[in-house]
Amino acid sequence: MIDSKYCILIADDEKEIRDIVELLLSGEGYHIISCQNGSEVLEKVSNEIDLYILDVNMPEVTGFMAASQIRKTSNTPIIF
Repeated sequence: MIDSKYCILIADDEKEIRDIVELLLSGEGYHIISCQNGSEVLEKVSNEIDLYILDVNMPEVTGFMAASQIRKTSNTPIIF
C-alpha cells in the first residue's frame, strides 16, 4: 500500500465525476489515482492498487476492456 493507505484508482472520462469521487474518498483517507480513459488505467495498473472504480463507456479503451486486461494479472476488486 502507498503510505499505509488503501489505494483506489478512479477512471471516468467526465472530470466532474472524477473530482467528486476523489474528494469523497480522499476525505475518508484513501489514496486516489485518477484516470480519464482506459488507456491511462492500463498504464497505471499496479499491485499497489486495492480497488479499481471504472466507468464502462470511456474513450480509447472501455472499462470492460481495461478490466479484462487487469484480470490477466490481478484479482484486485473492480467496480463499474
